[in-house]
Amino acid sequence: MKRLNAKQILALPIGKYPDGNGLYLSIYKPGRGKWSFRYSLNKKAREMGLGSYPEVTLLEARQCALSNKQLLGKKIDPIDEKNRAEVLRQQQSKKFSEIADLYIRTKKVPEWTNTKSYQSWKNTLTRYATPILDSKPIIDVNRDDIVDVLIPIWKEKTETARRIQQRLFLIFAFAKIRGWYINDNPASWKEHLSFILPDPYKIQKVKHFSSLHFTKIANFYEELYLFEHLSAYALRFLILTATRTKEVIEAKFDEIDLQRRMWTIPAEKMKVRKVHKVPLSQEAIKIIEFMKRKHNHEYVFHNPSIGRHISNGAMLVFLKKQFPNLKITVHGFRSSFRDWAEETGQYQHNAIEFCLAHELPNKVEKAYLRSDLIDARTIIMNDWENFLLNSKG
Repeated sequence: MKRLNAKQILALPIGKYPDGNGLYLSIYKPGRGKWSFRYSLNKKAREMGLGSYPEVTLLEARQCALSNKQLLGKKIDPIDEKNRAEVLRQQQSKKFSEIADLYIRTKKVPEWTNTKSYQSWKNTLTRYATPILDSKPIIDVNRDDIVDVLIPIWKEKTETARRIQQRLFLIFAFAKIRGWYINDNPASWKEHLSFILPDPYKIQKVKHFSSLHFTKIANFYEELYLFEHLSAYALRFLILTATRTKEVIEAKFDEIDLQRRMWTIPAEKMKVRKVHKVPLSQEAIKIIEFMKRKHNHEYVFHNPSIGRHISNGAMLVFLKKQFPNLKITVHGFRSSFRDWAEETGQYQHNAIEFCLAHELPNKVEKAYLRSDLIDARTIIMNDWENFLLNSKG
């Protein structure tokens, strides 16, 4: 049988022409055709398409036919193998977020009786991992992509970064078992990340004020109800508003609009020397109203024994006396609030920073962000109150 050549194909009339090894070219108009591969397996004749000519060249069609012959030599049906490859290709084109969501939903039923665990997983991945990893099919995600997720937060938010790394490892292990990922796990600490990222246990920690982990703060807050002490009320108000000691002890009734549920702290009292508006939750309003019924002085937390507001160290003294086993500071409650807000993954980063009256470090962000995000902050503070009152373990 005479084999085809490229020059001859251009002149072939309409018809079907063999090339050997089961390869055929069907010409349906001058210079255009379709390749096919004919074969027999288990006494059954079959034919599979190999693409169009000239998009698939003569050389490429012959290589494909030869590969199919080799499969037949192993008793593998080329059509079945092609279908399996296509299914695998479709599976491996899945995005990270699809597989992460499937993993989370799969694990949620048998192991996560606490819906907060489910939401925490979903929110942290959506915030930190998905924007980077969803830029390509999961089959193409590599170690460098994982590093890009982790490195911006590895030193400043080491605990959060470690949790994300562990979650990514589990998700990629799941993907590999299901056939959606075929390489080594790119989130493996031992195999990959330990050679690039510093040991999380050896990172020089930024010195923070000692604080309660946010998961324990609801129980602590409930215990404060046991005390009629003025400092206990001030401390509850400080926790609810995530404000500083100075701002709370110097709070005045004329700074608070009960109808609008807003506390406006003058610039001269603020660390950043800017007016700061604090949305007040219902619990915070109740404390203000209680103190207003108790006395008629200008300061909310008025100490009659000294004739002015409570002292700067009053809340810390109360903490040390009533909770001697807790090695925490008053300022640490702001850290607890921030960790809670960040961990939920539901809130804008800038809104959290504004709740804490922090200056935005990015000058471009400051230039474009004209709003004080008061609506977003109101939601955060109400959610914080709800967490404090309804998350006791």
